[in-house]
Amino acid sequence: MAINVKVNVLFFASLKEDLGVSEIELDVSDRAGRSDLLDSLTSELGSDCVSPLMAENVSIAVNRSIEKGEFVLKSGDEIAFLPPITGG
Repeated sequence: MAINVKVNVLFFASLKEDLGVSEIELDVSDRAGRSDLLDSLTSELGSDCVSPLMAENVSIAVNRSIEKGEFVLKSGDEIAFLPPITGG
């Protein structure tokens, strides 16, 4: 039997503007990974909204640690989607 856990997903800067929301609480299956997270977000927000999150230059942080590869989520995790940072 699959167990669902709750995670908090944050969106920053242009991603927040693109999605029209700064954060959501999401139910994902226990031990969900990157692709599971994106699938759950697609179900919740729609594929058009989620496509900017899948851009190669968007970083994902889990509990304030940038994750380059695969990761496993657990209850209470905080996931942040971070657009590229530009400066001048």
